[in-house]
Amino acid sequence: MRLLVVGVNTRPVVNSAKRLGFEVYSVSYYNPVDLNADKKIYFIDDYNHGHFRENYSEDELLKAAEKFVDEVDGILITSGIFEDKNSKTPNWDVIGNPPKKIKRMSNKYNTIKRLENLGYNVPLTYLAKNYSQLERYLDELKIAILKPISGSGGIGVTKISFSTIENMGAKEALEELNINIEFPILVQEYINSESFSASFIDTNFITFNRQIIENNMYVGNITPYSLNGRIFNVSKAINDFREIIETFELKGMNGIDFMIKDNEVCIIEINPRILGTFETIEKSAGVNLVKHIIEGKSANVRERFIKRIVFAKEKIIAKIKKKPFVYDIPKYNAVIEKNEPIATVIAKTNINHCIDSIYKECVEYEAK
Repeated sequence: MRLLVVGVNTRPVVNSAKRLGFEVYSVSYYNPVDLNADKKIYFIDDYNHGHFRENYSEDELLKAAEKFVDEVDGILITSGIFEDKNSKTPNWDVIGNPPKKIKRMSNKYNTIKRLENLGYNVPLTYLAKNYSQLERYLDELKIAILKPISGSGGIGVTKISFSTIENMGAKEALEELNINIEFPILVQEYINSESFSASFIDTNFITFNRQIIENNMYVGNITPYSLNGRIFNVSKAINDFREIIETFELKGMNGIDFMIKDNEVCIIEINPRILGTFETIEKSAGVNLVKHIIEGKSANVRERFIKRIVFAKEKIIAKIKKKPFVYDIPKYNAVIEKNEPIATVIAKTNINHCIDSIYKECVEYEAK
């Protein structure tokens, strides 16, 4: 079988497919040394990573993927494509949800309002089209989360309180805080809760995960994660999520992000493509997850694994050698900018020790 994997980072899915003996093509932004594709197109500068937000072009990624589309038997989609309001949606033969469905589901406002109309618990959510509306909604909510209508990974998400803007107005206050927003924007009730997700293959519930969030961005997860004692009725939550998968007619791997409010789940968004939890689920269940996605099979998670994306604290030169628990390894001597990802750690225990070992193999960049 010949598979094409497309997304910002394809490495976990490509390597899983390769272990099945498939011929695997990859089109991605990143190009870690542990990406085992038979053919690949990538866009990062291997030795000078630069800034993702400045350099990433979804259009270029999709254009490159078109070169392989007619050569393969199926396509798997990871994060970072079809999730923007301007995303093009080609008619690809995807194992899972087609591009049009991914784009439609990625409109957070429409999805949350549909969930609300279906009777599910969601945060109070408004759509602000100008600063006057933003101020009114912040006055009502007092503390809110501002989000772009579309997108993934927590990019562009900001927590803000009414007291911050009360004395000078929203426009001036946000400018002073160096927060850039684009209207229309979601203004969502702030929920004081950790972040969780539920992972599914077709309508098969796989596991709950706790998401690791820093500065409103996804940086990892813990799989599996028990909600016993955290919510009133775990079985009801699973059945509700399964109903949502059926109602929205989602296929392949999907995730539902949620928080906990008053011991009940409160749904934040739906991710209709291969998830960041892919690898921790695969390791925990001891299965090949690409095989399970293709066959629509469930997987039984057992051991707990922790995933952490490690970011540069300053501009550095990476000198990371291959280790059992380190993934997404950059080229030796690659220059990585401050706040950009260096590598990914996945381990059962001693996660901080693993992260420290990565930082020890990086040296501060000194301009010549």
